[in-house]
Amino acid sequence: MIVLAVESSTELAGVALADEAGVLATATVSRGRHHAESIAPAIEFVCRRAGVALSGIDAVGVDVGPGLFTGLRVGVGTAKALAFALERPLVTCSSLEVLAHALSTSGTAPGTLVVPVVDARRGEVFVGTLRTTEDGVSWEQSERRRSPEALAEELSALHEPMVVAGNGARRYRAVLGTVPGAVFGGEALDFPPPGVLATVVVAKAMAGESTDVDAVLPHYLRDAETRINWEKRAPRIGVEG
Repeated sequence: MIVLAVESSTELAGVALADEAGVLATATVSRGRHHAESIAPAIEFVCRRAGVALSGIDAVGVDVGPGLFTGLRVGVGTAKALAFALERPLVTCSSLEVLAHALSTSGTAPGTLVVPVVDARRGEVFVGTLRTTEDGVSWEQSERRRSPEALAEELSALHEPMVVAGNGARRYRAVLGTVPGAVFGGEALDFPPPGVLATVVVAKAMAGESTDVDAVLPHYLRDAETRINWEKRAPRIGVEG
C-alpha cells in the first residue's frame, strides 16, 4: 500500500509518500501562501526520490483543514484531481488530527491529553482535544474555533496535565501558558507534518476508509474571508413601513 499525501492547511506546504513500513519520501516548502507554486513540484520530487510513479500509488490522502483558505483549496483540489485521474481512493484527515498523531509519536505517553492549536488568524485559533492511545489518538472534544483567552479558560477547567502544540499555540503562548499543567511541543510541531499525514492515511486506507471524490471539501470551520468582508460592506436593504 503506497499513498501520496498532500498537506497545505498552514503556511507550510508539503507532500509525502508512505507505505506500511513508514515514510518513503517527504518534501516541505515554507513559502508563506504560495501553495499553488509549491505542491506540484513537491509531488514530482517525492515520486522521483522514492522511485515511485504516480501510477504506482494505491491511494491519495489530503489534509482538509481547518486552516488557511487558499492553502486548503489548492491542496484539496490537487488531491481530488489526482484521485480522479488515477482512479484511486481519496482519504481525508483533519489538520488537528495530524498534529495530535505527531504528538503521539514524539514520546508522549498513552493516555496523555493533547491539544493541537492552529492559528485561525483574526485573533482566533482552531483547536481540538484528543487523548493519546497505544495505537494513535482518540477524540475527546471535536474541532472548534475559539479566541485564545476563551481557550485558556476552557483548558484550565479540565484540571489535568496536557501537551499543547501547533502554530496557534506558539503564537498565543503568553495566553495559553497560563493554563495549569500545560506543556508546549517543540517547533517541529508548529505545523502538521506531511510524513505523519501520510502514515495516518496509510492506516485509514488499509482499513478501507475513503471518501467519494466529489464529496470532499475543505473544512474551514468559518465562512471564507471574502464572504465575511462582503457582508460587512454590503448595504442592507429593507422595507420601511
